Amino acid sequence: MRSNTACPGLFRIVPARDGGICRLRLAFGHVCASAARAIAGIAKRHTNGAIDITNRANLQLRGVGRDGEAALIAELVAAGLGPTRPEADGARNVLVSPIAGIDPAQHFDALPVAAAIDAFLQSDGIAERMNPKFGVSLDAGESLIAIDHPNDIWLAAMGDGKVALGIAGTVEQAARGMPYVVFAEADAAKAVNAAIALFLELAGADPEIRRYRDLLKTASRDEILSRLGGELRREIWGRAMPRARGYVGVHPQRDGKCFLGAVPPLGRLSPEMLEQIAALAETYGDNTLRLTPWQSVVLPSVTDPQAAAKAASAAGLIVDPVLPLAAIVACSGSSGCASALADTKTDALLLARDLGDLGGKTVHLTGCAKSCAVAGTADITLLAQAPGRYTVFRKDGNDSARFGRCLAENAARAEIAGIVSAA
Repeated sequence: MRSNTACPGLFRIVPARDGGICRLRLAFGHVCASAARAIAGIAKRHTNGAIDITNRANLQLRGVGRDGEAALIAELVAAGLGPTRPEADGARNVLVSPIAGIDPAQHFDALPVAAAIDAFLQSDGIAERMNPKFGVSLDAGESLIAIDHPNDIWLAAMGDGKVALGIAGTVEQAARGMPYVVFAEADAAKAVNAAIALFLELAGADPEIRRYRDLLKTASRDEILSRLGGELRREIWGRAMPRARGYVGVHPQRDGKCFLGAVPPLGRLSPEMLEQIAALAETYGDNTLRLTPWQSVVLPSVTDPQAAAKAASAAGLIVDPVLPLAAIVACSGSSGCASALADTKTDALLLARDLGDLGGKTVHLTGCAKSCAVAGTADITLLAQAPGRYTVFRKDGNDSARFGRCLAENAARAEIAGIVSAA
């Protein structure tokens, strides 16, 4: 059950400095309150108590002891938190907006489309051939969505009953001229499933071809996309920018109700905090939680938004988008990962005390260049160089620069607040 692969799963426990990691893939980031309570109880019994929300809206249970692995897996499966069959666990990587189906801005409900794609990915003969990092994202035009999240296949609403589909990139890149193909909105799931099947056909039995980006070494985007049918285009269709930091606070739903976005500090939950969130969903919401790619939680359909926000704040969650911790993300750092060069979690908490209103900017502390906590590029990235020292970057829209423009090299933690505030 324990593996040295870089990608953990429910049945694949990956060793780390603080113990084993179990990644619990939740369909579209959704979990009911009772299941959340079950996860919290299992974490208390078999882990060190650290539960991280990932940048694909999943949960990672950390500090799993070798003697507790079998029991942890069995209890998670018994709680209904596994795939349709074990072989399909790694294939369940469909990312949607955390407010899919309830957002006033959406062009269509992405959840039925996502469910059809998820079922195809888990089907016999497909799941076994999918790389656990192969990802699909669906953008139905929601006001809260990660359009800068790279995926093997992305699909985005264009309006007027049409959708765009692209490969090995982001919706944000398509807005700058990356080619895509256009389909009718009603054919969205069929188009994505065809793109999955095409990848498997083109990859064949070559173990070196794991992602769509690997295929681009031998064929152009245009050549690959033309095999999917549809209309090949590269014109910008004017996708509105998502609401900045819209995953925090109270916001309206399309049915007249509201949802509450709450951020656990640095994306880390304790079992007790997860139980408290489940209680909030039961007391004020519709008994469900939705995880987000920003390592936060959305409670849909809250009946008393102000009371819910007050209770969430009392539970240790950030519900005010102005607070620095609402916009700071950090990886597990050197306390949990052998690759990290600094204790990013501790440094992030200290940095938050020195920062004021970030003016909508997001800040990412990463212990190494792998950038595990953020899939896209944050407005400000702090790349660890040594304990307490970071190189500071600002996002500049240049795809050739991973983190953007360098603002300061090897800066001491005490200097960083000033650099970030002036950026």
